[in-house]
Amino acid sequence: MSHLSILPTVFTDLERLVQALCDEGFTVERTTELQGFADDSHAVDVLAFQGSAMPLGWTQRENGAIVMHGDIQRISRQPGLEQRLQRLTRRYALLHAIDQVRLGDMGSVELIVQTH
Repeated sequence: MSHLSILPTVFTDLERLVQALCDEGFTVERTTELQGFADDSHAVDVLAFQGSAMPLGWTQRENGAIVMHGDIQRISRQPGLEQRLQRLTRRYALLHAIDQVRLGDMGSVELIVQTH
């Protein structure tokens, strides 16, 4: 028996993102700097790192969208990065769906389940 679930994965809530990061084992700092290539730094709302992996940062734009920042060339060499980001996205989507159910706002939750 397999299940397929499709949940929203657009990051729009910094607090939910922080919770998802912590749930997935990341260490999180708020309103800080992300160190970049050649001693460059970038202000971020959320900074997350896990073990010795390169940190990732997120900022929230005026339109509400949350944008991820990182030295893609360096972090792309980290083993398991893609899987960690996929787990983070799934965790964020699950937390969003749970929040919507708690609020009784089922109209904004899209959940598709297939069973074989």
